[in-house]
Amino acid sequence: MADHAHTEGHEEHTGHGGHHVFDKKTLLGTFYILVGLTFLTVILALWERGFADIFGLELEFPALHVGPLSVPIAFAIAGTKVYWVATRFMGLKYEKTGTNTLVFLGSTSFLLVFFAFTWLDFAFRDTFEELSAVPTDVLEEQALEAQTVQTEIEDEFNAAPLVADPDPELFGTPAADVAPAVPETTDAE
Repeated sequence: MADHAHTEGHEEHTGHGGHHVFDKKTLLGTFYILVGLTFLTVILALWERGFADIFGLELEFPALHVGPLSVPIAFAIAGTKVYWVATRFMGLKYEKTGTNTLVFLGSTSFLLVFFAFTWLDFAFRDTFEELSAVPTDVLEEQALEAQTVQTEIEDEFNAAPLVADPDPELFGTPAADVAPAVPETTDAE
């Protein structure tokens, strides 16, 4: 009778499903995939720099220029790792109702939208005019500094004439007083 009463009280716990137990092959496979993706992230980061200092060994190689795609590539690799952890260790692969999967995918979608707008902000900052983000008081201060520097060096560019009163005997008469020489033409031509 005590056994029957004990099992009766725990019937509500049998309906929520059990925990999935992983075999060694699945755990090792997931581990190798996560470590491989981590190594891929590190290799791509070093390859993009074109230089690596590994344990004192300096390596130089041709750089891989991916430009603004480096962040999306890193997020894709990180997203793949998140997928493996969420589906295997968080049990989303073995869930029957799909509620947790829906919440996970919705959260991930909002996170991707957030990262996309952040990436767009950083990716297109150079396309705008450089002075567009500078406050006007800074621009006015720079203009005043430029004017003071201009007045300070203005005397260096206004050179005094080397000869104040030219000597007419030495230099002759000014060119305006002398009539230009006109070659004589002959009628024979």
